[in-house]
Amino acid sequence: MATKSHFAASGSDNPTLAVIICTRDRPDSLLETLNSIWAQAHKPDELIVIDDGDLPAETRAAIAAAAASHDIVFQCEKSKARGLTKGRNQAARLAASDVLIYLDDDVTCRVDFLRRLVRLFRDERVAGVTATVDEPLFESTSARLFQLGYRIAGWWRVAPRGKPPRPAPWILSRPHVALRARWLSGAAMALRREVVLANPFDEMLVEYALGEDRELGYRIGSRHWLLESKFARVTHRRDPGQRLDGRRFGFMTVRNYLYIIRKTCRLGVGDALLIAWNFAAIMAMHAIWLAGPGPRFHVQSLRGMIAGLVDAARRYFAEAFGGSSTITPSPTDADSRVNGVRTPALSIPHAGAPDAPPRRVLFVTNRLENGGAELMLLALVQRLAALNIQPFVLCLKDGGPLAAQCRNSGVRVFEGFLHHKFDASVVPRIRRLISSEKIDVVVAAHSGGDRMFWSTLAAKLTNTPMLVWSHWFPLPGQNHFERSNRILFRFVDAFVALGERHRGALIRHEQVPAGRITVIPNAIDLNRFPSGRSSSDARRILKLADDQIAIAIIANLRREKRHDVFIAAAKTLSEMNPALRFFIIGDGPHRDAVQSLVASSGLAPEVLRLLGPRDDVANLLAGIDISCLCSEQECFSVTMLEAAAAGCPFIGPDSGCMPEFLTHRETGLLIPPADAAALTAALRELSADPKLRKRLAHAARQKVTANFGMENMARSFADLIHSLPVKPPLRVRQSLRDLYPTARAVEIMPCA
Repeated sequence: MATKSHFAASGSDNPTLAVIICTRDRPDSLLETLNSIWAQAHKPDELIVIDDGDLPAETRAAIAAAAASHDIVFQCEKSKARGLTKGRNQAARLAASDVLIYLDDDVTCRVDFLRRLVRLFRDERVAGVTATVDEPLFESTSARLFQLGYRIAGWWRVAPRGKPPRPAPWILSRPHVALRARWLSGAAMALRREVVLANPFDEMLVEYALGEDRELGYRIGSRHWLLESKFARVTHRRDPGQRLDGRRFGFMTVRNYLYIIRKTCRLGVGDALLIAWNFAAIMAMHAIWLAGPGPRFHVQSLRGMIAGLVDAARRYFAEAFGGSSTITPSPTDADSRVNGVRTPALSIPHAGAPDAPPRRVLFVTNRLENGGAELMLLALVQRLAALNIQPFVLCLKDGGPLAAQCRNSGVRVFEGFLHHKFDASVVPRIRRLISSEKIDVVVAAHSGGDRMFWSTLAAKLTNTPMLVWSHWFPLPGQNHFERSNRILFRFVDAFVALGERHRGALIRHEQVPAGRITVIPNAIDLNRFPSGRSSSDARRILKLADDQIAIAIIANLRREKRHDVFIAAAKTLSEMNPALRFFIIGDGPHRDAVQSLVASSGLAPEVLRLLGPRDDVANLLAGIDISCLCSEQECFSVTMLEAAAAGCPFIGPDSGCMPEFLTHRETGLLIPPADAAALTAALRELSADPKLRKRLAHAARQKVTANFGMENMARSFADLIHSLPVKPPLRVRQSLRDLYPTARAVEIMPCA
């Protein structure tokens, strides 16, 4: 892979350029496109070809020789998985240049194409540029009429609203040179590499009628400045390819169009009517063109569009009335995970200028208990003031044990707003709080339940941006968002997922609009885990001898944590190795059940001990040799991060986002969820191998200190909060009018 140092010798202020072409079994067309690259007045620094088919070896050799003659770094890689979006993401990871220029393998670039682009990217506010694409095949009378039909139909007229928070690039004052673009052209577009890495192409979009260019433009257009260059031009030759199945083309046109619009746009009644008009007009055009040349393709396309609309209706009714649908919301049944691409929270810098007034943010939770999510919320709000955000915390019930600590740190805590489960009067109470404290953003500090339901309604009544921070990892057939909360998705501006796996699960199983999901992983306060801490004090507290090995499970005492699995493993291992000592740390609703399991295990109290809730976990971890979880379901465990920071090797379930931190045999050991035999084997291996424990602990600590500190998480939240639009106050009467269809769709009642 090329590195930045390779390009350092240029000494130019121009950004470095990488031309990226994804190709599939069209070597002659690819060579013709590359001939226009060799002729450029401004040569690219890199050329990356992603082969999605079977590119002949002689063609590769010819390209390599030509690139070398022009002093261009050349890479040709086989696509790791079929699909244009996957290939484009793969190329972004391979590239080292500042700007990535994506070209189809059947375009011819004008000789000044790259020079025009690089001039625009000298302004750091420009995130992407779409070229002007000439289409010779659309010059016939029939083609022009068909394109006119698309314009009459208003195809892609529905689009996201809003502008980026940063000042506009100066070039927009010269509209004859460049205009603001609402989307990108996949045939020829350029994007900053960091933008693509932070906002990868949606790999759910496959097959025909991708729309991946529109999807990416729609998704990032409200956060980044995208331009349409009037002078950077290419000719789209539209060489023969694989688009031959008219029925599949029509079906995927409907499926992808609805998927993209739904995931990136907030739809109103007018938008729904326009979409209906879109499809009616396009289908009428296909029907009219049956009398012209190539009627078979139009018949197939018409049948495919009808099938696509029927499928969309099935999906809608399954989602609205059937809870978790077995039909995924994605365009195809392809795996939604972004292979190898990590999506940071946002790719824009912190938008809160120091001289701007701080954004006032209300975090809504049920109660500040001694749980992982609540402790993380407390650590987060304590750091936001330094990032131009003034946080407030609202506890719908009582404040809980952490409320005093939160107030002592200077964060105001409101409590006792929800008097009973069916207390609908909590909505005007929250609305008055939002108005009196001039709240700019409301954050539900957990997905689903009362805190999301009531706070979303109150935020809508005050026209305040709404953010939902999800900690629950949904599984097939399970819904964490109740039906009433799912209907309120339209009023939520952004969802926070804890990892890419979490993001994909929210899309597949909860039907959360993908374009509104930002990934912000869990984090911890690393200052609580200084390096080189002595273990002697902790081992004295735990009453451990020097030759004994301490194994602990640190988790709330809840059914899904499967403490019975840990106790079963302890019973088996204690017979094999009398030096092992087992600890259960935590509290929760199933404390009595866990105590009964401990008592009935037959293990001596000094072998298996139930320590209960502890506020000195960071200190105790220094004396623990192995930490583990054996839950049947996890999302992104804070215990895992704390063990890593303390230098304690960790065993965890292969569930949720755990593998995004826990790489098997590198930063820990992964086991199947709730598997007593697997946990026993992993504990036996680690307890017998101190070198393996040390190696895993060292790698995990390096990883957590580099990427999972609370400062990183706070900065990501600040970027997200500052990127949300500032909305003007909305009259309550108008808000109630907007909420009326939702109230008719579901009986408003509190959620579990």
